[in-house]
Amino acid sequence: MANNTLEQILNVEAADGPFSVGDAVLEQTLRDFIQLQSNTIAIATDLVGVRSVPWLEFKWYTGVGGSFSYPLDDVALADPTKVGTVNYTTKLEKGQGRVTFLDAVRLRGESWENIDRQQLGIVRARADAIDNKILTDLMAGFGQSSAAAATFGSAGADEEGDLLGLMDKIFLNARVSGNEPMALVLPSDKRSSMLNTQLFGNVVESLGDHMGRIANLSVYYTRDHTGGHTSAALGNDALLLIPGAETAEFFTYNGEGFVETELTRIPGLGYDWLLTSYMGSVIHEMQDTQSAGSGKNDRIAKLTGVRA
Repeated sequence: MANNTLEQILNVEAADGPFSVGDAVLEQTLRDFIQLQSNTIAIATDLVGVRSVPWLEFKWYTGVGGSFSYPLDDVALADPTKVGTVNYTTKLEKGQGRVTFLDAVRLRGESWENIDRQQLGIVRARADAIDNKILTDLMAGFGQSSAAAATFGSAGADEEGDLLGLMDKIFLNARVSGNEPMALVLPSDKRSSMLNTQLFGNVVESLGDHMGRIANLSVYYTRDHTGGHTSAALGNDALLLIPGAETAEFFTYNGEGFVETELTRIPGLGYDWLLTSYMGSVIHEMQDTQSAGSGKNDRIAKLTGVRA
């Protein structure tokens, strides 16, 4: 398997037919490839923690506020922080992609290797769905926000000032050190505004490189905005956040008794290939920060009006 081409790995037809023992191995390889490839194509999985889990619903209990008393008398005892009924949950929901390989097409010379491109199309569509789910939840979970001076790339824009000011809000209100790496998610049509070179001090560099150097900022671009895709998670805005599992997480179900990919013969028609995934995400609520509860996290901020 190590020296096989991608087409050979994805070719789910073995000599004994679509239900042979050899196909079971290839189906598992395809399943692993789909999970990896979808997460690789999706940009939002770089922003949050990613886990495969054996449950479909989970509840987190959290204290209303954490405290630390200092200084105390030697014989004093601090009051406890009680974990009560304050909680938030996540639920994994079902998604599917399906394609039928018609006998009529195969009999006219179409090979399984070429048909596999249709499967990869479903993998890409799954990646888009992952991006939309995560970005939609992040946009709903912002704890801080501010408006851009003008649309990015326009004559009156101050992209650097907008981003630095919004970073200050995150570091002021979230329980962080101020040295954490940052992530910026922009609409895809604002990529040029971050790559256009200009003079910073005595250094000519792009705004993206400049912000990466002074603020440890990584920039991601998505088509999931107004006018850019079938969905519009970002709208006309941008996301700035501290990435990682403490901010948000994305889950895929991988428990027992679950068949993610299925290849079934449809009598007289062809082969039906079905991909099923249970996925979900959660914004971790920080109860001891300014925007406590309600699915909010002060490690997430929204910059409005970056595009018109």
